[in-house]
Amino acid sequence: MRRFLPVLSITIAAFFAYSTVLAKDITERSLAVKAAKLVEVFALLGAFVTVAMIVAALVSTSTFRIAFAQRMRELALLRAVGASRGRLARGLVVEGATTGLLASVAGVALAAGAGQLAPLAGLPAPGFPLTPALVVVAGSFVLTTLAVLAPAWSAAKVSPLEALRTSATQDTRSRIGLPRWLLGVTMAIGAVLLLVDVAVEGLATDRRPAGMTEDLLFKTTISGTLAFLALITLGPALISPVLRLAGIPLRRSTIGSLAVSGVGGAPRRAASVTAIVALGVSLIIATITGANTLQGLGKAEMAGAYPADLEITGPVDVKQLENAGLTGVLPYRRAEVQVGRLTMEATDLDLSRLRNLADFQFESGSIEDMGPGKIILSTYTAHSLELSAGARVLVNGKPTTVAAVVFGGVPLGSALVHRSDVEGPVAGVLANGDKARVPAGVEFESLADLRAAKENWFTTLVAVALGLLFLTILIAVVGVGSTTALSVVERTRESGLLRAIGLTRKELGRMVTAEAGLYGVIGALIGLAVGIPYAWLAIVSLGVDWPLQVPVVAVGLVVLALAALTAGAGLLPARRAARVSPVAALHSIQ
Repeated sequence: MRRFLPVLSITIAAFFAYSTVLAKDITERSLAVKAAKLVEVFALLGAFVTVAMIVAALVSTSTFRIAFAQRMRELALLRAVGASRGRLARGLVVEGATTGLLASVAGVALAAGAGQLAPLAGLPAPGFPLTPALVVVAGSFVLTTLAVLAPAWSAAKVSPLEALRTSATQDTRSRIGLPRWLLGVTMAIGAVLLLVDVAVEGLATDRRPAGMTEDLLFKTTISGTLAFLALITLGPALISPVLRLAGIPLRRSTIGSLAVSGVGGAPRRAASVTAIVALGVSLIIATITGANTLQGLGKAEMAGAYPADLEITGPVDVKQLENAGLTGVLPYRRAEVQVGRLTMEATDLDLSRLRNLADFQFESGSIEDMGPGKIILSTYTAHSLELSAGARVLVNGKPTTVAAVVFGGVPLGSALVHRSDVEGPVAGVLANGDKARVPAGVEFESLADLRAAKENWFTTLVAVALGLLFLTILIAVVGVGSTTALSVVERTRESGLLRAIGLTRKELGRMVTAEAGLYGVIGALIGLAVGIPYAWLAIVSLGVDWPLQVPVVAVGLVVLALAALTAGAGLLPARRAARVSPVAALHSIQ
């Protein structure tokens, strides 16, 4: 079983990768007409599954390295009896690739079996798309093979003299060589330079040329990739200061101090595991922060696009609508106006009487400043004309003051003017209430239904994205569990010594659990430091004209949940460590 721990994450990733394929197959079978509209959704799912597969490969690399390190005496004996480094490395690669192949086949088989449970939810059972299954298995096999290359070559360089040693030793080196320092610092500088370039270019450009948004997003992706690679490269040197910060609360107790020392005793291992956790956390925090920001903008835009439950057009009788039980009945008139060099449609809607007035956000000015000879503009129009609240502009040739600039948009048109500046009949009415109350023969449009459809679509996309990102976290947690389990085996003699000097089984178990939780806390702190800046950078890249809104409560829950999950991943290894007999441990030879 121990030899399959390095590729357990590959099994999970293959399971979810093929589950995505089966979900698409079920969708196409049950919603044949609407399936074309879901192409972008499944493209998004594919992107997140790809990230999960990469994380699984990184987890496998870390656990392969630990697993091979525990077999150093065995490998040294093979070297002593004549096995060359190349032959030893090839054998380890074949071993790792074979277990990876079996793990990916198991993942696909489990997904296929789970797909047959779809009829229990009232959905058609999926088929067995053979080509995607082969692609998932082949892709997982290639990733596992790549993941095992570096650990295999490193393990094959073992000296035959290692066979004479009586115990395994941990890699306690936190120092990294000058070439690695230079590479890591170069990547970090590149990430920062790209970040600054995107921020400056994105904030300085109001009217973007075609392709600029895509270019900024590409630069943001490259910057994030460089930042993550720099974290992996410099991780062993950075883990000690981060551990000192994260371990402050734990050092107040003996068990906590031992846990901090246990994690810090193998800085390279801790760096590789926490880097993987940090990747998942940064993606989740960036997603929920970006989604929260876009939700704030969306709320303001919804307020402008759907200011009431109903829009009634044509000849209307306000009294008739009120007698029918509709509330907030608000008539308006339309007019075409020339604002500066732009021609647009305006209404005399009284914004202050809208039920959702609190959802509107003003960049400058306020609703109280509205009056005769004044106009309210959206941010897009105001920026196009280089106007702000208090500025003067010609409206139909008459000097007019900008009363306010609204984020998102203004209701029913591009501008709002005062009712004294508009002539003509009533063009329509806004009202709130059930559409069933609208009198027969009256033309209307349900703005409430349109608003709910868009809100549900956005919520669904965010939920899908977060669900798949939690898949990345799940794989990282599996990596923490595998790393902790292999570490417990490696440190059997250490556990025996701790038991011999008086540590109880429960205390030893709590120490191992605390070590696993520390991996999650350190990864969360790093992910927090990376995720929020890149969420802001993504918002800037998209050209979203809205301030960053960090959901503090949600971010705090993510950090706490991750600490709990990683600590939970250490429970089984903790039980194993607690069962160690002091006498047997002191006689063990690894």
